[in-house]
Amino acid sequence: MLDVQETALSILSNERVGTLASVHDGKPYTRYMTFYNEGFTLYTVTSKNAPKVHELLANPRTHILYGYENNDLLEEFLEIEATVSEYDDATIKEQFVQHFKDAYFNDPSDMLVLKVTPTRLRIMNKTGDQQQEVPLP
Repeated sequence: MLDVQETALSILSNERVGTLASVHDGKPYTRYMTFYNEGFTLYTVTSKNAPKVHELLANPRTHILYGYENNDLLEEFLEIEATVSEYDDATIKEQFVQHFKDAYFNDPSDMLVLKVTPTRLRIMNKTGDQQQEVPLP
């Protein structure tokens, strides 16, 4: 059996969609987002003028549910507490431009990459049993 970190990395690598929560005027807002990961760090892309950008700049803490709906084979999914920051890396931005330009962005210069750094990561399952804390490096 895979250890806890390997299981979490497997979910991060095999899934791409999760929810990302932010807060505006004291109220939570959650959106489905597509993610790319390097290890435990996640990246996602959005429009520079999207409301979530302003919300996350005001309060960079987020909560993500990752891999629940797309996970047909495994029962596990991830619950991630994290901080979000703007990320200006040409290589990662180009990966998103190539993958999403036709679907989401008419103007790639409007793209903003968000870096999501986990502060807490737990493996959950659909039955609610056996939640496992993932030690972060």
